[in-house]
Amino acid sequence: MPAQRAYGMDQDLYPWSPMITRPVLRWPDNARVALAVIVNLEHWDWEVPPHTPLAVSPLGGPEGLWSGNQPDFPDIGGYGNHEYGNRVGIFRILAVLDKYGIKPTLALDKAVADHYPFLIKEGQRRDAEFIAHGLSRRRIIHIGMSEDEERQYIRDAIAAVDKATGKRPVGWSGPDFQETPNTPDLLAAEGIRYVCDWGNDEQPYKMTPKTGELYALGVNAYLDDNYIHLHGRRTINEVNLLWREWFDGLYADGATTGRVMVLHLHPWIMGQPWRIRHLDEVLGHITAHAGVWQATGREIIDWFTAQTGSPGRLSGADACTPVGPENLPQL
Repeated sequence: MPAQRAYGMDQDLYPWSPMITRPVLRWPDNARVALAVIVNLEHWDWEVPPHTPLAVSPLGGPEGLWSGNQPDFPDIGGYGNHEYGNRVGIFRILAVLDKYGIKPTLALDKAVADHYPFLIKEGQRRDAEFIAHGLSRRRIIHIGMSEDEERQYIRDAIAAVDKATGKRPVGWSGPDFQETPNTPDLLAAEGIRYVCDWGNDEQPYKMTPKTGELYALGVNAYLDDNYIHLHGRRTINEVNLLWREWFDGLYADGATTGRVMVLHLHPWIMGQPWRIRHLDEVLGHITAHAGVWQATGREIIDWFTAQTGSPGRLSGADACTPVGPENLPQL
C-alpha cells in the first residue's frame, strides 16, 4: 500500500513543522542555545552471532570493510579502539567536561552497563544522566527483526541501565542511529520519553507514538565525531572549526528562538591525547558566550514539555508569536 504523503512526509511518526511558523521557544534565563553533551559508552563485541548485520554509515555504505555479514574472526582492531575509550579516553573527556561544569548525558549499552561498574560510579559522581544505548555497538536494531524481537532488545537494554544505575532511563540513543518503523512506538510503550536518533531539527519536537509520549532530541549524525572526523575524513582541525561555527550559527539564530546543540562524542575518538585539546577549545569557545544553557537530555525535554500547552505549541506570552522571516536576526 503506498505511503500517504503530506507536506513532503512519507511517514506519520511526527508532524511536519517548518521552523519559521513555530511559536518562540525560550530556554531558562532566556538562553539562546541549550547545550547537551552525550558521551557514548559502548562495547565493541569480540565476536557476534552469525548473520549479525553490519551497521550502515549515514555517509553511505557499510561500517566495516565487508559488504555482507560480520566477519567470522575476532575484530581485534575495533575491539581495541573501543576498549581504549572505556579504559583511557573517557577520563580525558570527563576532565574537560568538569573544567566547564558540564554535566554529561551518558549513553550506556547493555554490555557496558553489565560489566563496567567503575564507569557507572564516575557518572554518578558527576550526577550524569544515563540513557539506554542498545545491547552493544555491533548488535544493532535492524529491519530483519520481528516486532517481538525488537521489543525484547529494547527491554533488555533499558533493564540493564536500570539495574546498573538504580534509575530507569527515559532517554534512548540507538547504536549507529538505527531504527525500524516500529522503534518509536516500542520505545514509548516502554516509558522512554525522548529519542536521540532523529537529526532533523534544531529544537525538540513531539512524536506521535501509538501509546505513551515521545519527543525527539536530535543528534546531527554528520556532526557526530565519528562521522564528521573518521567517516567524513575531516581533519581534527577542521572538526574544531566546524563545531565552533556550528555553535556560532545556532547562537545567532537563538536570539530569535531557542536552539539545541548536542555534541555527540565517543571516548575512543575524542579521548585521544592529540584530539582532546580540540574538544577543550570548542567547549571554551561555547561557554565563553552568555546565554548558553548547559543541560542533560532529560532537562532539555523536561523544560520543553513544561512550556508546551498542546503538541507543537508553547504556553505563555510567546505562544502566539510566530518565528517569521521578518523576525530572524540580521547576520
